[in-house]
Amino acid sequence: MRKSIRILLGFGMLLGIGCSTDSDNDLNNKNLSTQEVKAQMQVNSATEGLDELLATLLINDKSGSSDKSGSDCTVISFAEKSISLAFSQCKINGNLLDGTITLTGNDGNMEGTEGVFIISFDAFKFNGYLLDGTKSVTFDFSVANNPVFTIATDVTLKNTEGEIIGHKGNKVLTWHLDQLDTDEPDFSWTGSWDIIQNGTTYSFEVTEPLSGTLGCAYITSGILGLEVNGLMASLDFGQGTCDQKGTVSYPDGKTEEISW
Repeated sequence: MRKSIRILLGFGMLLGIGCSTDSDNDLNNKNLSTQEVKAQMQVNSATEGLDELLATLLINDKSGSSDKSGSDCTVISFAEKSISLAFSQCKINGNLLDGTITLTGNDGNMEGTEGVFIISFDAFKFNGYLLDGTKSVTFDFSVANNPVFTIATDVTLKNTEGEIIGHKGNKVLTWHLDQLDTDEPDFSWTGSWDIIQNGTTYSFEVTEPLSGTLGCAYITSGILGLEVNGLMASLDFGQGTCDQKGTVSYPDGKTEEISW
């Protein structure tokens, strides 16, 4: 009887290994569609551009700049525990902003080398996406020329078709102020996050820091990994050119250039 059990168990293990191998082969023979990658990069662009804007606001304040928002169509107001920025169809660094952002915390000011703000939205649109939910921004100016912003995001975005998309995760944004006006990047990103669309979760992880420059609305270099339902791809943003393009690499060795 024990021999029979051992034989059945062994046969079951072989079946399990065979099924697992077949499943792995099926995944290796499938790729994410180009349209899926493009759609997710459009959503990513909305949140990345906003995070850069918030960081720039704090940097301008620390530098003593009178133009804290980067735009003359923005109204900044201060309350006891919060700061509000009201945008009226403002075009900033190639992005279109409309509505109000409120920063709550840090005693309603931007003083100190370290602090935390909670970001909320009121009828706020970024490049046509209506945002709802919250972000937290932890800032650290303790290292000269290299302010660091740790950003936790839990928001939804409604596109022009009324579709609601979830975005949740964490990023670390580091600025390189000593590299401004050089050929080197002005800032770089690391982190991981999920985008939930039509019931499907797209998981992103930065595998090589994403970099960019002031005045360019796009990521200019770095590599971003994407996984969904066991299917994987990576997007290489290039070597510093300001364009909305990248090279997608798939597990089967196929590569293609896309724009979004």
